[in-house]
Formats: sequence, structure tokens, C-alpha cells
Amino acid sequence: MTADPSEFVFTLPDPLVQWPWKRILNPHYLQAKAESSAWIRSFNGILPRVQRAMDLGKIELLAALTYPLENKDVLRACCDLMVLYTFYDDYTDIAMPHEAQQLATIVMDALRNPNKARPADECVIGEISRQFWQSSLKCVSESARRRFIEAFDEYTTAVSEEAHERAQSFIRNIDDYIIFRRSTGAMNATFMPIQFTLNLPDEVFEDPVIRRLTDAYSDLATLMNDMYSYNIEQARGDIHNAVTVVMHQENIGLNEATKWVGDYCSKLVHNILEDLCHVPSFGKEFDGQVKHYLDGMAYWIRGHDSWSFETQRYFEEGGLDIQKSRRVVLLPRESSNQ
Repeated sequence: MTADPSEFVFTLPDPLVQWPWKRILNPHYLQAKAESSAWIRSFNGILPRVQRAMDLGKIELLAALTYPLENKDVLRACCDLMVLYTFYDDYTDIAMPHEAQQLATIVMDALRNPNKARPADECVIGEISRQFWQSSLKCVSESARRRFIEAFDEYTTAVSEEAHERAQSFIRNIDDYIIFRRSTGAMNATFMPIQFTLNLPDEVFEDPVIRRLTDAYSDLATLMNDMYSYNIEQARGDIHNAVTVVMHQENIGLNEATKWVGDYCSKLVHNILEDLCHVPSFGKEFDGQVKHYLDGMAYWIRGHDSWSFETQRYFEEGGLDIQKSRRVVLLPRESSNQ
């Protein structure tokens, strides 16, 4: 189901009304921003639409808001990771299935072999991936290196599968979509920088409470992102969005669907706050690191929420006003020749 033309204005729920973690900007923001910006400018031939996405999104601000607890080296790695995401999203959003798979192969080979020169005629994303990971390795623990590669592989594989579904105009049911969105949203990889300086054993992440919390933070992040990005995505005909999925599955209108997603997010917030009261002890050696990991994900949620309204990534005009009013004017559909 598509949005009723009469619904020219829709309301964004605010699931974070009771969220205890407040907006914090990483104190190393300006230095990391300057270094990362200089790095990406060293690449020639950046497509104008990619540059525009980076400019509107202020991706270094995104990193500084979502990783406020990390040191300067990790924040720089986070800024560069946001660059990589921007390139990869732009290329794969319009890619045919076989093209998306080729891009996944390039990126994963570059990440697994950061000291290997990339082919001269290869897409620039290969060299961006290689340099990002080669530079970041100096601040990443051995265990986090392995987990990051595994998580990024999960992400690129899911994006390739998404390309197949997009080509077929296939819409999942909401339960399947939420699980799949953890992967296409790269949440496991995105939360990895919080672990970069930690040395936590696999047993911590296999614990049922930690696993449940990580999944809940992931779902909260992706579903809130879908609410905020819905307007620009529906305008270009993108169907990979929770609001669209709920409208299609439940045969309801736009405002009803955003309320459905918002209510789901509110339940996730409740479950997170409840589970945080039952985190087990992993011993003195690890408990402080576990707290850093869990706090880091909580601040990521708040930071992403703030960034969504403070930049023009999702709302080209009046983002801060929308943050207060929660009312959004529905954009017209783009013509196919734009």
C-alpha cells in the first residue's frame, strides 16, 4: 500500500522521550573531521551525488555524535567508516544484483587484504576500503578485527540480497524485514568501533542478555532510521523501509504505519531498559569494558537521533523544527527521468 495522497502531513513518533542518555559530542570532533575530510579529498573523481550526500549528511558530525566516548584515533576511524558507508550505499542503492555482488567482492577483498595494492581499473571504493582499514588497524584489538570483518561481510552480503529483492519489487513481512534490516543496516559493523579498544572474549557476546540487548539496539536504530528516512525514500520509490512494509502488510495509511513503527520502538526502549537491569557480571577484568560497550550503543541511538534533525540528510529544510513539532510534509514522488 502506498501513502494516501490526502496525507500531506504525517507525524513522527518520539520513542526516546524517556531515553536516559543525552546528546554528547565527541571532544575530538574537529580534529578527526579535518583529518578525515583531507583523506577523502585525496581521491579523484568523486561523483557529485556522493559528495552531496556527504555534505548534506555531515558524516563526520554523525560519527562524533554516535561515538562520543571513543578516543581520537577511533573517532577518526569512525569518520572514515561513515565515508565508506556513504560510498557503498550510493553505489549499491542503484545497482543491479550482479553489480551489487561485484561491489561486495571488491570491498571484502580490500578489507581482508589491506596491504595488497588494488587494481588500477577497479572502482574507487576498493581503495577507499583498503585505506580505511589499513589506517584503522592501529587502534583495533585483535578480537575486534575479526569481528569487524565478519560483521562487514554480513552487511555486504545482505545488501546484495536486497538488490535482488529490489529488482523483483519484493516486500518482506515485517517480522522478516526487521531481522533482515539488522544486516542491511550494517548494525553489527556499525557497533564494532565501540569494541575497537576492548578485549572482550566471545563469551560476552554470546551471553543471552548481551545478545538480546545488541539486537534490540540494532532494531531500535534501524526502525527509527526508517521513520526518519521514509519521506525521501518514498519520494524516489524505495520500498526497503519499515513504514512501507507495515503499510503494505497491514493495509493501513501512512500515519497509522508510523504510529505502528513508533509503538514497536517504544517497546524496544522498554525492553532495553529492563534488560540493562539484568546484565550478568563477567568478572572485574571485563565488567568495565562491557559497560563501555553497552553505554556506547545507547549513546549511538541518541546521537543518531540528534544527527537526523541537525543535518539535511533526511530533512533538507527545518530539521530542528521538525524535531520539536514531529510533523513532516510529504514530498511528491520524483519523476523517473530525474
